[in-house]
Amino acid sequence: METEYRKPWVQRHWVLMLVLSFVVMMALSLAIGLGSLYALMSSVKDTAPYREAMARVRGDAGMVQALGEPIRTKWIPLGVVEQRERGRAAFVVFLRGPRGEGSVDVQGEFESGTWHYQRLQGEAFGPPRERFDLRGAADR
Repeated sequence: METEYRKPWVQRHWVLMLVLSFVVMMALSLAIGLGSLYALMSSVKDTAPYREAMARVRGDAGMVQALGEPIRTKWIPLGVVEQRERGRAAFVVFLRGPRGEGSVDVQGEFESGTWHYQRLQGEAFGPPRERFDLRGAADR
């Protein structure tokens, strides 16, 4: 008895395989890219300027009144922190509280073992929209 030869599924549906391969490669590339970006941005959370900024936000009466307690981060910080003998920090953290949302903008330099902040400003998105200078006397 003779059986009829049928091409393998891949040969019969090569266009579908091409499209599926493209979709899988794009999804993997996107996942790797987003994962790398998330790892890079979340590494800012492990730095002294981030911890200092969040401590000052949670310790400022105006920010606590505008956002409520507890104040949490809404998303990963956007920016960069570099620290060697000299360093710099420039990032924004988006905040959320029971009464509203806001952000803290940090720009500083690392010299002689300490951080000095040119800008450490909290903002409550309101209404009313309010800004708070969170720098200490040593930063000015």
